[in-house]
Amino acid sequence: MIGNKKIPASSIQVVPFFKNEWHFQFPRLDDRVYDMFHQALEEFDAGNLGKAERSIRLLLEGYPEFVDAYHHLAMILDKTRRHKQARQVWESAVRIGLDAFPNTFKRNRHRLPWGILDNRPFLRVYHSWGLQLFEEEKVEQALAVFNEILSFNPNDNQGIRALVIDCHFHLHQPEKVLAICRRYAGDTMEEVLYGRPLALFQLDRELEARMALRDAIQILPNVAKELLKKTHRPPRNLNFNYVTHGGADQAYYYWEHNGQHWTNTKGALDLLSSVFHE
Repeated sequence: MIGNKKIPASSIQVVPFFKNEWHFQFPRLDDRVYDMFHQALEEFDAGNLGKAERSIRLLLEGYPEFVDAYHHLAMILDKTRRHKQARQVWESAVRIGLDAFPNTFKRNRHRLPWGILDNRPFLRVYHSWGLQLFEEEKVEQALAVFNEILSFNPNDNQGIRALVIDCHFHLHQPEKVLAICRRYAGDTMEEVLYGRPLALFQLDRELEARMALRDAIQILPNVAKELLKKTHRPPRNLNFNYVTHGGADQAYYYWEHNGQHWTNTKGALDLLSSVFHE
């Protein structure tokens, strides 16, 4: 809660939608409330963070169940270097969301599809909480969050599978990396394409790793080029809100977040160089 405001009963609910799909409901958040929220987001986008923060805090005073408002407040706090407060807000929002689940919701069987708009605030805030744990080097806790998000929304519109792969590499679990890659077979996401051959190589399955690398290089050659560079510089006009599939920006981000796994795996970059120059 924010400002010691208690959440009114039934103001946030998770209810059945269709078959095994469920969705969040926020009965008190009407068009007027959302109009106020969107005005605050316009201030946020314009860089008027102080004004946006005041508006969002005012909304939370009246509507302490407003998960999306918590998320954006935490983003403002994080941007203004109030990281501890941001963490507390994200944690509070996650707790509010999880407390709304009824006992009849069965994890690993019931779903919260991203396609249902009212599910997105919770999925976003849970994602941010997992990232917070990961940044604090609480990798196993972060992995548990990311795996639960995938169980809620297996279609993974948020790219959570990339974070799961990253966690498994940090935890030295190449077999579990391969399990995720099998689960998303045919995926052209860079973490999947390049994670599979690296995991195979770590398991001493070099021939299979070579074959997987050929596929990865054919689809995303710039990632291999970036990994093989001696020095790494951000591409010009890097836009943190947009990534070009197959572009130099995608390759740079992959190296930034996953390059360490290649560097720390003895012989992996040599193998990559060998296959790249075939």
